[in-house]
Amino acid sequence: MEQYIGLLAGVLTTASLIPQVTKIYQTKKTRDVSLYWTLMLTVGIFFWMIYGIILRDFPLIFANVSGLIFSFAVLVGKLMYKKYEQ
Repeated sequence: MEQYIGLLAGVLTTASLIPQVTKIYQTKKTRDVSLYWTLMLTVGIFFWMIYGIILRDFPLIFANVSGLIFSFAVLVGKLMYKKYEQ
């Protein structure tokens, strides 16, 4: 049962990044996205992923690998479209 709760939590928190990624790449606007928040989130998710690998905890690994992909996409979008900020 714990694994299902962990997996659901991982899916929901990871999915919360999808609208942000979508909006960034559609509008090319990132002025309201904090670079520091994005960096801290990405690094934090990376360490959660490492922790999950150490524990061999599938829900933790799954949630953080996918979360890392989306948070990295936000980070790349923020850096790539910085020139459009005004």
